[in-house]
Amino acid sequence: METHVEKVKITIDGKEVLVDPGISILEAARQNHIRIPTLCHHPALSSWGGCRICMVEVDGSPKLVASCVTPVRAGMGVVTSNDRIIESRRIILQFLFAERNHNCMFCPQSGDCELQKLAYELQMDHLTVPGSFDEFPTDITSDYLAIDHNRCILCGRCVRACQEISGAHVLNFNNRGPHNLIGLDLSETREASTCLNCGVCMQVCPTGAIYDRYRTHYAVTGHDTAWQIRESICPQCGLMCPVIISVHDNSLLKIDGNLMADESRPDHGQLCYKGRFEVLKTVGRRLTRPMVRNGDGTLTEADWEKALELTADRLQTALRAGGGDAIAGIASSMHSNESLLFFREVMGRGLGAGSMDTLDGACFRTLVRARADLKTPLKESSWKMIPEADPIVIVGADPYQTQPVISSLIRRAIFENRKKVLVIGQQADLFPFAARHLPLKEGDEPVLVRAMLDEVAASGTDDARRAQAAELLQRVGLDASGAAAFHDMARTISEAANPLFIAGGGLIAPADGSGFNSLARLALLKGLLPGSALRLIILKPFGNSAGAWKLGLASAAEPAPKITSTTCVLFLAGEQISNPDLLERLTGFDFLAVVSPHVPESLADRADVLIPCPLWLEEDGTYTSLDGGETGYKKKVIEPPSGVMGSWQVLSALAERTGFRPAFETWNDLCEAAQKEMGG
Repeated sequence: METHVEKVKITIDGKEVLVDPGISILEAARQNHIRIPTLCHHPALSSWGGCRICMVEVDGSPKLVASCVTPVRAGMGVVTSNDRIIESRRIILQFLFAERNHNCMFCPQSGDCELQKLAYELQMDHLTVPGSFDEFPTDITSDYLAIDHNRCILCGRCVRACQEISGAHVLNFNNRGPHNLIGLDLSETREASTCLNCGVCMQVCPTGAIYDRYRTHYAVTGHDTAWQIRESICPQCGLMCPVIISVHDNSLLKIDGNLMADESRPDHGQLCYKGRFEVLKTVGRRLTRPMVRNGDGTLTEADWEKALELTADRLQTALRAGGGDAIAGIASSMHSNESLLFFREVMGRGLGAGSMDTLDGACFRTLVRARADLKTPLKESSWKMIPEADPIVIVGADPYQTQPVISSLIRRAIFENRKKVLVIGQQADLFPFAARHLPLKEGDEPVLVRAMLDEVAASGTDDARRAQAAELLQRVGLDASGAAAFHDMARTISEAANPLFIAGGGLIAPADGSGFNSLARLALLKGLLPGSALRLIILKPFGNSAGAWKLGLASAAEPAPKITSTTCVLFLAGEQISNPDLLERLTGFDFLAVVSPHVPESLADRADVLIPCPLWLEEDGTYTSLDGGETGYKKKVIEPPSGVMGSWQVLSALAERTGFRPAFETWNDLCEAAQKEMGG
């Protein structure tokens, strides 16, 4: 039943307004479109009242109060701006400018700086107090972001964001008085600290004290008044994080997390280094025109018609000579559902390709075998269940490398909720904070998980299973302390009421998949979650792995040890191929056509045709969540380079030249078909 809350009447700048009791004066003013300037306040963070820029006059009192931390009360009279208030703000601002180096001409944030804007607003065009010449350090040890303490105003936003949003608890105030600065851990450099490089501190910083090393001077050249702000989702790892992207002149300037997007998300709108920084990296030469291998063996630029006709001709020749078995299609699971569906239709239904797979097909085959072995659909748990779980058991996974926001959520569970985390495998990010950590040689995780299953499943009289567990422990070479840690882990899991297991590449990549099967059985021992979900999160290699597998792009059968196909189309999303097994597999084709946004350097001597396609930022599409339960729509953010067709247009042109007519003729038709396939 909804409780009715009586509103209170207050007066702000002579205007009577009704507001909820207990909110701050600042909130009341903003709800009624009355501006009060702030510096230390941020709507996604707790109020602090440190900068005193938001001072207002209450009931004519000679003492001004900070509006961000002063609650309203019935009958209160507030004045937000008069000569006394403006002069107070201007003096505070002068001291902030005088305390450290705020020479805007040389600052990367100039043009997008809250401190600078406030100086213009308050008409503070010079200082009437002497400036400080003390030099503070600059930390550029991180690959992603730098911190220049000379530009810091000690507003504390970054400290609160690190605690309240990312849950990392890395930043805090160090030293006292004029030597005060923001420190990482125990005065470590950013590189040596436990920082997760999520960049939320940079996002909330009101000055140029924390800045992006990939875009060091984006604001100077554009200024935010000329920017276009676009909301979308990040498809990098399957968590579908909401993002706010700044674009100017078709250039990507910055990507921020939507901190106010959705309170139901346990990450509070946080972004990770993949979505914020890695996107800005140059991963290879951009492919803007098709390239064809000439008679002398070199790849040279060609027109679209020549590249498409050559590819179609070789596909048809292979089809006539050897049927569908002569054709192979391999796709990246970073593509959208629409692109993957079209690729499946062209290669599968159109050309009857005898071999279809994804770059992460080996992981899919592990899950297929597990489903058959366990006789269960293996419905996975959502990553959003992490805050409720205890203990969290991480096996053969490194969330920081694959799904960094999950790493942040696990750390928060340890620090704030005192949850136990048990780590099995070479996982570097979380083990200093884990209750138990068993580092193993690569490949030993499956053996230890089978031992854990025997230990937990063994009843009081089941000596055979315990003996089997002991034998498996000997195989991985655990010493006495390791064995003790193992038994403690087993006891913790046995006694737990709400455990959650997280599996990664160490379990799902090995060919036999026995370790993953054992972990799934271990999860089944602890019962199912609501919705018949297994207590298991599977960290997949690519952002849309779940969508690609759901569309049937990955082969359930192991690839033949010897390549029987002669012609292959490889559909990349910008990856540089480094897997030696895949490179060896791609060597065996008589003809290899690669559709990719970048020139795949490792395939430069193997590919016969290179055909450009857009990056994920450059086209619309839907993506499937990590657990396969949700689908999110990602809007196009920037236009692809001139002359580069959309992925579906490239595939459509190829289909037309091979004589195949797909069921969808327009983009809308394709979207509807993908939505239907994904159960939307």
